Amino acid sequence: MCICTNTTIAGSATNLMDCVRFVVKKVGLPFETAVMCASENPAKEIGIFHEVGSISAGKKADFVLLDKDLNIVSVYVDGKEITC
Repeated sequence: MCICTNTTIAGSATNLMDCVRFVVKKVGLPFETAVMCASENPAKEIGIFHEVGSISAGKKADFVLLDKDLNIVSVYVDGKEITC
């Protein structure tokens, strides 16, 4: 996905986090809706929502902590913070 000069998104030259930032900051989509579109809906579509896609008891604890500007602060896999 890429952001074209007219601010449309097309192709596959970006990552999902950049897409979430774009629709929140430039399009005005509520953050909660953007997160649902990026996590819950895809998990439902491919049939793994019972494992991932939302923060719920019994699901994998994989998530990203963001600051107020939607920058990644930390990443958690199986409930444990990972470092790069």
